[in-house]
Amino acid sequence: MLGYTGMTSSAKEMSNEKDKSVVKVGDYIIIQRQNYTKLHKITQNGLAMLGKDQIELGSIVGKPVWTTYKMEPKKNGKRVFVLRECTSSESLAEQLKKDLSSGSDNRNIFDDGRSQLLSTEEIVGLRSSGLSGQAIVGHLIENSKTFRDKTEYSQEKYLKKKEKKYFEYVTVRWPTIRLISEIMFRTDPVKIMGLRIDTLSQIITNIGMHSHGTYMLYESGCQGLVVAAMLNNMSSGGHLIHIHPGNSPQKQAILAMNYTSDHMSCLTSVNIYSLLRKLLQDSSVVSEDANSSVSDNNKEAAEDNKDFSHVDIKEEEDIKPDTNSENNETVSTVSKENEVVIKNETESTNLINEKKRKHSDNDENTSKKPRWELETEKAADILNTHKADGLVIIAREHPTNILTALLSFVAPSRPFVVFSPCREPLLELYVTLKGKNNTTGLRVTETWLRSHQILPSRTHPDILTSGGGGFLLTGIVVEQESSTQEQH
Repeated sequence: MLGYTGMTSSAKEMSNEKDKSVVKVGDYIIIQRQNYTKLHKITQNGLAMLGKDQIELGSIVGKPVWTTYKMEPKKNGKRVFVLRECTSSESLAEQLKKDLSSGSDNRNIFDDGRSQLLSTEEIVGLRSSGLSGQAIVGHLIENSKTFRDKTEYSQEKYLKKKEKKYFEYVTVRWPTIRLISEIMFRTDPVKIMGLRIDTLSQIITNIGMHSHGTYMLYESGCQGLVVAAMLNNMSSGGHLIHIHPGNSPQKQAILAMNYTSDHMSCLTSVNIYSLLRKLLQDSSVVSEDANSSVSDNNKEAAEDNKDFSHVDIKEEEDIKPDTNSENNETVSTVSKENEVVIKNETESTNLINEKKRKHSDNDENTSKKPRWELETEKAADILNTHKADGLVIIAREHPTNILTALLSFVAPSRPFVVFSPCREPLLELYVTLKGKNNTTGLRVTETWLRSHQILPSRTHPDILTSGGGGFLLTGIVVEQESSTQEQH
């Protein structure tokens, strides 16, 4: 039986991997053209825009990922391309510079705007006529007055610039957290609060994630990027409670990762106000039950004493002689027995009807419950069963009140991380936490990243880089002193 179960699970994993390696309608993919990447959702006979070029993607459905396609111009279509599968891509610059001569010095070359003999209208006409990128760049080189006088390095730089514009090959890739983060940061960093991939990796590292843990994440205004990154490190035994401020969470990055239903079962999205209200109600009910148990015991003892006194009185009354005749006694006893039987039957029927009505009402209530309420009850049950193993806050709001409200549901000796694009809110939160006795190891850090170009004899930092990747406040939750003293 154990062997059969193992074979079934392994076969299921193999089928999931096979499904992931084939492009299907409804999947998100990454279209890569040289160093440019774009996230796109596949539709039947859909189109994708790469700059001003329009690409038909119907031919890639059912094909494996990591397949390279050549962009072929469509007949009678202006900058509309179809994809043809090929084995590898060819570098335009390497092909064109084979038979070209170069100069030794650029000092006699002047950029007067008249070195190119082709006009803008003629170049646009070449693209509209359906010529390949290599043919267009070849025409540009032939009609250039100064290209052959440039040095080899200048010619290579010019060809790479043109290759970036006229490159004809694209590769279909499967989405990853790194690619999605880089695309979102490049297109609009404000939408993800300027969260870079290096800062995201530090958040995952500081929270100390493991696949079977329970974690809370408050995210507002980050397109679900941190949720997707944390969910990527979890398996079926873990729980991730995504807390958001509005009616519906942001989940663009979650959808882009193409997670399976089994993987999505680890995620629970709840509104922060609904979750806190539910948790406070559950805690108040528990405290009321604890207080009422003592009073119920006292009431039961008093009622027992009252029943015993009542029995004693009735026994004394039964000892007294009765003046009625035997016939009257038999008639009265029979009538009383009939009344008792009828009364018991009516009570039993009423009890059955009441149970049926309650059962049907409960079924109707559960069926009529909205999804957000079911998600809130699930999250509250998880946190009431055992506290979270970590807390992450990515908030556009001031994080002090959010952290104060959620920190009590984190288990002792567990970490928490707060991200903010500005330093001042974290410093205020740092001072607030220092005045309490429920955290330790507080630290505010800033991340700095600068990419470098690594080429033979041309290694240097990139000129354009981001100013900063935000700030992190990290710490560890500890048990408060008051609770430890009460235990001792």
